[in-house]
Amino acid sequence: MTSPTGFKRGRETALIVTTTAGLEGMARRELTRLLPDLEARSLPLRGNLLVLTGASEEAAIACIAEGDTECVAQVIPVQRAVTLGSAEEAFPAVAAAAAETGRLAPGSTFVVRARRRGTHAWSTRELERGAALELEKLTGAVGEYERESQWHVSIQVYQDRAYVGVNLPAHMVAREPRRKRKYAPGERPLNRAQWKIQEALATFGIELSPQAEVLDLGSAPGGWVSVLSERAGRVVAVDPAELDAGIASRPNVEHLRCRAEALTAREDFRGRFHLLTSDMNVDPAEAARVLCLLAPLLREGAPAIMTVKYVSAQRRRHEREARDILAQEYEGIRMRRLPHNAKETTAAMYRKGGGGAAPN
Repeated sequence: MTSPTGFKRGRETALIVTTTAGLEGMARRELTRLLPDLEARSLPLRGNLLVLTGASEEAAIACIAEGDTECVAQVIPVQRAVTLGSAEEAFPAVAAAAAETGRLAPGSTFVVRARRRGTHAWSTRELERGAALELEKLTGAVGEYERESQWHVSIQVYQDRAYVGVNLPAHMVAREPRRKRKYAPGERPLNRAQWKIQEALATFGIELSPQAEVLDLGSAPGGWVSVLSERAGRVVAVDPAELDAGIASRPNVEHLRCRAEALTAREDFRGRFHLLTSDMNVDPAEAARVLCLLAPLLREGAPAIMTVKYVSAQRRRHEREARDILAQEYEGIRMRRLPHNAKETTAAMYRKGGGGAAPN
């Protein structure tokens, strides 16, 4: 049975907890040690949990804040769950949910901060501003955008579901987890990321000559670059984040610390690359659009490989949307679930103009 807030009766304190992707189980165990009655549910994106407990918000936050944890990163109390629709429906619905908490009084100040996972017709900033304007009308409170505020309105979006919290800043937890991943940067890919690209190359029959040039998107910390640089003559790694020092120092690796979209200005890259790869941790439709945008950088008929990340439970929809977008610039699109990438789908394709086969 659910309560009027949308959460289970008897466990009406709800918390959004983030952790390093892959360490959700360890985070659950840490939280259960601190709050024995809790129920933890996985949310669509890895590294995200919805935690329900019978303890009060204040008590739950105090236990976690004072507890010794290694995996827990951020803890945000949420008081309402909202089903989202269009922008015309979403902004008022989120604002109404925040107003229903009764925490925003006339003249009080608040700031709206949203984190969005999924594909929407509106941006994160549009959601924040739209919800703030509606909240001012509903409550008489004053939305602040630059200065510190009394209340923090958090909107955590998972595709068509939003969790809304109105909290004092002191009633949220944000810490740097001591345990981030099982392996150090540059080493963990040996267990998964390096095997992902090795399996993709083998499964889709893509071979690289010692003279081949590869463009890799979303490269950090460097698992794919490590494999590609051993097979190709040159790898251009694109990621604003740092690569593992040992991989970045390889003589045939060039690291561009920029967003992938910036490469459209590089005339010297047009028609240059023999393979385009992407393991960007973004919505699949957005990743597909970037691959289409950068298709002119590939030679005609050259292959591309892209990881389809599931940002919601609607996996088939994500695959279909990615395929439809990729078909604008690519042909021979194939999708496979690989042994070391079982929680994602890997897509392989060829740039149009080469007959659907990789060049010699």
